Amino acid sequence: MSSTLQSCRLTVASVASSEQSALLRHILAAPEDVEEKFWESSIATPLMEFLLRPGKHFRAELVRLSWDLAYPPGTTTPSMPEMLPWMVELLHAGSLIVDDIEDGSFQRRGKAALHRIVGMPIALNAGNWLYFRAISLIESLNLSTTCQCQLYRRTLKAVQSCHEGQALDLSIQVGELHQREIPRLAYTISSKKTGSLLGLAGLLGSIAANAPESLQEALNNFGIRLGVGLQMQNDLCELMGAAGLLKQPEDLLHGRVTWPWAWASERLSPALFDHLQNRGLRLTQGIGDASALASDLLSSLGSEPQQYVRNWLQQGFVELEAVTKKVWRQSHPTLERIYAEITRLEKRYV
Repeated sequence: MSSTLQSCRLTVASVASSEQSALLRHILAAPEDVEEKFWESSIATPLMEFLLRPGKHFRAELVRLSWDLAYPPGTTTPSMPEMLPWMVELLHAGSLIVDDIEDGSFQRRGKAALHRIVGMPIALNAGNWLYFRAISLIESLNLSTTCQCQLYRRTLKAVQSCHEGQALDLSIQVGELHQREIPRLAYTISSKKTGSLLGLAGLLGSIAANAPESLQEALNNFGIRLGVGLQMQNDLCELMGAAGLLKQPEDLLHGRVTWPWAWASERLSPALFDHLQNRGLRLTQGIGDASALASDLLSSLGSEPQQYVRNWLQQGFVELEAVTKKVWRQSHPTLERIYAEITRLEKRYV
């Protein structure tokens, strides 16, 4: 047994008594035709270690909130299917594992990226497996055939959209774009890559609870907007170094189309922006200082760049609140919890 795999097993064993660990063991259980000892080394142990790392679980919480919002104010809300939030968490975890491989990342959630622990082949296969395992959970939700079909359709659409956004993110460099192209492209990439999965989170709870169709779509739209806000916050945190020293230069070194570049393109004159953009292009060729460029790009955004994110999220909440009040003809107490999630997002995201 490799020392890295042994380390994974020790980490898992330390939390094996928790309720979350027990549920994950059920989700990651070996197929009937595979011996347990072989399954653990290839899938279960690496993924248990990764999935038990501390996370913010914005997506799972949005599933729960959308479920509660689907029932009229003042009525008793039935229990949500236990596996429903795990669908989106497994999809997200799979995307993180693959994304770290594509970016050559060193860390994730405070520890080494999974491919740095178990190797790229095992990590890549495990990340891809999570996509299919997440979708297979629909069968366990005890929902009507019509509802299951809706969940399959919207989940597949969201996963496809995530991959489309990732393809754009990986293939387009900000140094090769015209200044006016950047804001729209930043939105397209983040709404697909990050927004689609949070839109799905809003849909999972509302579809499973048979919410009115207008509320389902409002939650999907809110989730997409929330996802774009997450990407804004992530891009900004990385530029500021708040995401960790090992992650800070990634976007600049890869020449990614990020929100700080989009905001700068809207604030700066063509001459000033062209100067920054050329520095970014040279950085992807190994010329220049990533930290210096990060500092100058950040300075170009004004005194409080977090205000971009705050305004974006506030507008999303206003739109969701308007549809919710129209559907139920009154305010809904779940909106207060949704607003609290927005506040949590503003304060902490890596």
